[in-house]
Amino acid sequence: VGPWLLALSLATGPGGLWAQWKLTESGGGLRAPGDSVLLCCHASGFTFEYSSVWWYRQAPGGRLEWVSLISFDSTVIRFGPSVQGRAMASRNNTQSETSLSLHALHPRDAAHYMCAI
Repeated sequence: VGPWLLALSLATGPGGLWAQWKLTESGGGLRAPGDSVLLCCHASGFTFEYSSVWWYRQAPGGRLEWVSLISFDSTVIRFGPSVQGRAMASRNNTQSETSLSLHALHPRDAAHYMCAI
């Protein structure tokens, strides 16, 4: 199996008040099976330290799938069954950012990844 793309999508709200809130994602790109990837989500326009962060993914033509949750203070970190044992999540509230790392990538991990609050 050759390399495939782990792509990122930006999860933002509609106009108005939500337009002030911004989540900027980075990471992803082409990865081979067995590789690792680090996905980052930087927040601005709101008090990040009070917000839990969810990660979701959607494969082309597939359903939206919950991947991870990290609570506002990192005391609760959960992962969906498809990444359990292969994922780690962390956050830095002073930098208003969170990250999700996936290890031992499978072809089924190829998807658009989105962070959300």
